[in-house]
Amino acid sequence: MPVFHSDASKVSSKGLGLKKAHPGRQNNFTINASQAGGNILYVGVYGPKGPCDEVSIKHIGHYNYNVNYVIKERGEHCLIVKWGEEHIPGSPFKVTT
Repeated sequence: MPVFHSDASKVSSKGLGLKKAHPGRQNNFTINASQAGGNILYVGVYGPKGPCDEVSIKHIGHYNYNVNYVIKERGEHCLIVKWGEEHIPGSPFKVTT
């Protein structure tokens, strides 16, 4: 197993999908981990009735990522973003519909 040396506090995030989501549509945000050291990006979305069915992460180079997700129901959702085992700044995010 690889040993990672990273600092999740140096990961930045931006995009409307960190705060607001629209049911049945693609919601998105970006992650910049270029200053955080190497590790694995984990993203999960949990809604009123359980986990989100569809979350995709695309590495676009230099530790930058595009994240898309689709929610099915209205209500408050919890968006968790981790760099390795640590939450990035702001995570967990409260997402509303």
